[in-house]
Amino acid sequence: MDPADAKARLRSELRRGRREREQVDSHGRAIAEHVTDLEPVREACEAGHPVACYVARSSEPPTDELRRALRAAGATVLLPRVTGSDLVWCVEDESTEMAVNSLGIAEPTGQPVDLADFLPAVWIIPALAIDEDGYRLGQGGGFYDRALSGQPADGRAPIIAVVFEEEMVHEVPREEHDHRVDVVVTPERVRWLSMPD
Repeated sequence: MDPADAKARLRSELRRGRREREQVDSHGRAIAEHVTDLEPVREACEAGHPVACYVARSSEPPTDELRRALRAAGATVLLPRVTGSDLVWCVEDESTEMAVNSLGIAEPTGQPVDLADFLPAVWIIPALAIDEDGYRLGQGGGFYDRALSGQPADGRAPIIAVVFEEEMVHEVPREEHDHRVDVVVTPERVRWLSMPD
């Protein structure tokens, strides 16, 4: 089967599973604790460096507590906004205003920053599934693959994906543009897929 078709079929199954899932209040707290305990994240927070994150949809593992914890620990949290076929990034603080876009995603309405001046020290990204080699299945828009392709080849920032435990799968269909992640965080645990230097 063509990888794009295989991805579409797997996305459909995973989305159905998420629609049927009952959210648990403790998920957000557990995710925040797991992520902020990771050494690259602690170091970024202590140095006040930018950390790219996202606003989770209602069916996704929650990120509200995570973003608050990152800001409280000293990180500059960047949130994405869809502009055309790309993402632009805005700094989040307590006064950040949000609007829901045509994809049903809450995003910041403020002035975007230049990533050359706010290069993320860590990326925390959404996914529908992650496989054992760290390959990610996203929602199909390619937004994060394009954003991650702009990273410098030397000193690439760690990429953390947040999913539910059963969304860790044996293998996802792969295409050339797909990016691997370094760490997978679920409400239950942390799994390193590539070891930190």
